[in-house]
Amino acid sequence: MKKNKRTSVKDGILLYAKTPGITSFSSLWDIKHALDTDKIGHTGTLDSFAEGLLVVLSGHLTHLVPHITGFTKTYQAVVCFGKETDTLDPTGTVMKTAPSLTREALENVLPSFTGVQLQVPPVYSALHSGGKRASDVVRSGGEVKLDSRQVFIYKNELLDFREAGDDGLSYALLEITCSKGTYIRALARDIAAAAGSCAFLCALRRTQVGPFYLKDAACYSGFCDFTIDYGIENARRCSEIKNEKRITPDSVFTDIRSRFLDFTPETASLCGFEVSELKKDAEKSYLNGRPLSGSMFRRITTGVSEPPCTLKDKEIAVFYSDGMFAGMVRLNPDHRLFYGFVVPRQKKKLKVFTWNDIVKGEFPLSWRQKGTALTVGNFDGMHSGHRTLIEMVKDSSIPVKGIVTFTNPGELVKNKTGVYEGDVMTLSQKLRFCSESGLDFAVIIDFSDDFSRISGEDFVSTLVSLVGMKYMAEGIDFRCGFRGQADSAVIKALSEKYGFEFRSVEKVCLEGQSISSSRIRSAVRKGDFASVQKMLSGCFVLDLSETEFTPSKTVSSDPMMEWFSAAVVSGQVLPENGTYEVAAVLGENILHTMLSVSENTVEVLLPTENTAKRLTEVKFVYKPNVTL
Repeated sequence: MKKNKRTSVKDGILLYAKTPGITSFSSLWDIKHALDTDKIGHTGTLDSFAEGLLVVLSGHLTHLVPHITGFTKTYQAVVCFGKETDTLDPTGTVMKTAPSLTREALENVLPSFTGVQLQVPPVYSALHSGGKRASDVVRSGGEVKLDSRQVFIYKNELLDFREAGDDGLSYALLEITCSKGTYIRALARDIAAAAGSCAFLCALRRTQVGPFYLKDAACYSGFCDFTIDYGIENARRCSEIKNEKRITPDSVFTDIRSRFLDFTPETASLCGFEVSELKKDAEKSYLNGRPLSGSMFRRITTGVSEPPCTLKDKEIAVFYSDGMFAGMVRLNPDHRLFYGFVVPRQKKKLKVFTWNDIVKGEFPLSWRQKGTALTVGNFDGMHSGHRTLIEMVKDSSIPVKGIVTFTNPGELVKNKTGVYEGDVMTLSQKLRFCSESGLDFAVIIDFSDDFSRISGEDFVSTLVSLVGMKYMAEGIDFRCGFRGQADSAVIKALSEKYGFEFRSVEKVCLEGQSISSSRIRSAVRKGDFASVQKMLSGCFVLDLSETEFTPSKTVSSDPMMEWFSAAVVSGQVLPENGTYEVAAVLGENILHTMLSVSENTVEVLLPTENTAKRLTEVKFVYKPNVTL
């Protein structure tokens, strides 16, 4: 069976800390699995024995791979003097021995290995010879002769040295900053040869690629200090685990997802690109590929200076007015603009997280760093009071906007008899409202017994540390934590302790009474849909999209119409038993018709040609005279 190809996630950058003992290709598999995409590209591989920073691009950003590949790179390397392997690394076979080096001898030759160098790459490499990989030719018994090529060594510093012991081997820890195409294995070989010895790399760690640093990468927390002892141990392990099977722990996937970064104007500047905003009135021309002119763009100042590389032509990263990446254009020396590539405008998608996701650290690191503005509550019905809170969140200066809400709300809201009458909105309706409101994320919490025991301060501190909360808007009667002990006054005190802004608002009233979900439920039960409409600023919508309809035994007086019935499974509140005038929404069509309620079952009158299968995606909107 042919496997369906996964679709790409949105354009982004991932800094990933590759561990030794695996190939860069295997690391990419982990990233593809974590991000659920096949469209990613790396900007320079690391040998299997090596470790350190991989800069990975996804989606349309794979077009930028050649630019990032061209960045300078910084490495730390542990070099063993006195032995040389065929691969010049610890995975190979020892082919040569020689007297080891002293520190003085090494220091004498190091200065000559800075600046422009002519370097012959290792034969065990991915370079091609005669149309085949050089390493494949050598492993199959063939001979390879690779030509020297020019590289540039910006820095070649000795950080530590260990004189030869009983084994006759000496070791050096070097830090090297070099140009694209430099092989550190070959550099170690050439340094040793210049001093009358031979060498191979015990360990290699890439710490920087252009403006990107290993310390900021996913999975870096598992790395230890890079020392000579570490390098010797790495060489020993690499010779033992060539064929060792590896199981990727879930924590790796979690860290990858949380550290996936948007391509922002600031990041584009760091990469050496000029940054411009596409004017709103020029979007259509740009997306249709019409000739470019400078009047279509507005220069963005990001505060990033001195780009790390000089580009032949001026490369301009273009962003839509809402900050989303729009593609690249090129400004030639004759001042003519040309398209690089275009990223179509993508509809903003609401990201949804569970509380477990938050606790596990899967909330995006970039969002935590920017800061989030949010509001917490049941938000059943999204009435006028709820909309006020969401507007406050959207109007805040904090860049990332969201909502924290609950499932299993029956434990939160019961009537005087201790019975929960049902939701005003289903979860899917609530999330759709959040998405249409322009929020970035929603955190969905199952209001379980375990969660209900969390103290208010623990809940708030978790939002600060793991969601990056910098702003919180709530109603004056808001409570959270065990038995609702943390009220607005407590939250205000916690805001000063944890450094976020807290705003509370008075209740929104209708006809002298505060609007609440309980009041809306009561109005629905009574069939008072005029009041419901005023409180919701719209109709009450009964979500039957997951409901299975079958033909009813009720006979229609109209031969062109037929009654269909179903048990309501959405958990929404229903009006009292009776028949109601409704508007049935079938796809993009709206039909004014009748709906009958009997306990937890509904019957709806629809055209005869409608089948039960089609009705599984039908929604019903009360008061059809209201604009839908």
